[in-house]
Amino acid sequence: MTTQKLRIVVMNGQKIIQALVNNEWETTGTIKKVEEGIKPGIYNIYLAKPPGDKKRYEGKIVYIDKENAVFYQQTGKDFIVYRLNAVDGKPVAGKDMIIEYDGEKAHLTQMDFHKKTRTIRI
Repeated sequence: MTTQKLRIVVMNGQKIIQALVNNEWETTGTIKKVEEGIKPGIYNIYLAKPPGDKKRYEGKIVYIDKENAVFYQQTGKDFIVYRLNAVDGKPVAGKDMIIEYDGEKAHLTQMDFHKKTRTIRI
């Protein structure tokens, strides 16, 4: 996994990947169009933790780092980092996904919001 401190800055429909170099954030790579579903803001993905003893994670895929073979998922206010080769399926940035572990291998499924809605009767 990466040892470099990275963050994603999303604004005006663009995303910028920045790395901390000499205590200053510097843009790495090019400015790219942000994937649909990712809201404007600063995503401090260097705070991401590997999946722990929990077997199920729900949240939005915010960044896929093909160079380091990892991807990041935002679950609430936290970030989880996964190895691409440890996941059965292909993560899609900007999509809400459920990642469930079955032993060492993880399975990706897209979240269905229609099943999560609740009806309150008065």
